[in-house]
Amino acid sequence: MIPRVKNKFVIPIVSILAAFLIVAGYNIYRLHVAGQTKLDVPAFSYPPSSVFYRYALHLNGLTATFGSQNIALSQVTDEVEKDMKKIKSSGFSGVKLGFSFQANNYLADQAAIKASEQELYPVGLLGGSNAIPRGQAFTPEEMKEWQAYVRSEVDTNKNIIYFWEIWGEPSLNEDKYGTPEEFVELLKVTYPIIKSANPNAKVIVTLGAEASDRTGFDDQVLALGGGNYFDDLSFHPYAANPYLQEDQVKLAITHEQALLAKYGNRWPLVITEIGQPASEVGESEQARLAKFLYTEAGKNKIPVTWFYWSDDHLLKNEKTGDGSNWGLIRFDGTERPIFNVVKEFLK
Repeated sequence: MIPRVKNKFVIPIVSILAAFLIVAGYNIYRLHVAGQTKLDVPAFSYPPSSVFYRYALHLNGLTATFGSQNIALSQVTDEVEKDMKKIKSSGFSGVKLGFSFQANNYLADQAAIKASEQELYPVGLLGGSNAIPRGQAFTPEEMKEWQAYVRSEVDTNKNIIYFWEIWGEPSLNEDKYGTPEEFVELLKVTYPIIKSANPNAKVIVTLGAEASDRTGFDDQVLALGGGNYFDDLSFHPYAANPYLQEDQVKLAITHEQALLAKYGNRWPLVITEIGQPASEVGESEQARLAKFLYTEAGKNKIPVTWFYWSDDHLLKNEKTGDGSNWGLIRFDGTERPIFNVVKEFLK
């Protein structure tokens, strides 16, 4: 047993060493690895079939908790690489990754590398920060920091990430960025930075995150000229209880098509996120709803990003006993019925 007096010093030293290794690895990545890895400039405006890659990562000195696994830091990227190989072999052409403002995005950058090595096209979501209140626009100081964050991530990944989504779901209170006018200002600032850092990049914006949204947020943003600052128009046709409802999905597609027509059909239409937790409807119904969604999207030539890949690297939800229940793969690593349904469409 280590005496208490030693514990006082051992823990901080290990934590400091771990932090040093992470920073050192991050700088090596930025200077060498990211510059050496390349994907061809894509011919498509958005990956035809992609999946959101989620994970929960907590650092514990020189080890990490990756979902429910306690492993060495060096093993985390090995786990990510295994996942990317399986995502590719399943038939997906892209993988969506979340990047967070005012946070360390080391693992997201690493995941982008691992995806590109499998010839998967990453889609980077430039998200906000939990430190900034929902519904609030940036202060001038935060805007400068945001610009540096965007420039850094896009430049670092300019040879492998050709798709960047700005913010997430700005029409929802949970993820709102100021007023429609303030969101357009954010787009005005962000779009040219992305294009300057990577002229081949496509910029995506989600203006509708609810199938029956009646706020008019999407129309307001477009009326204010927001459409000049993105290349693809995204929507997330979610309902609630369950999240996927057939009539609501059809309604959302009709609404988006009418919106496009109103503004001259200037942008390709994409779904950058849609999913259904099995805990709400059961696994068989989850699979059936996925088949319906992919069928409707296919009819209308709309690319889909399924939310999400696997529960396996997320924290287990004690109430349901089965992770977050949205994944194609269960918490124990086995495949849900939805997995085979989606793979059939990817063929």
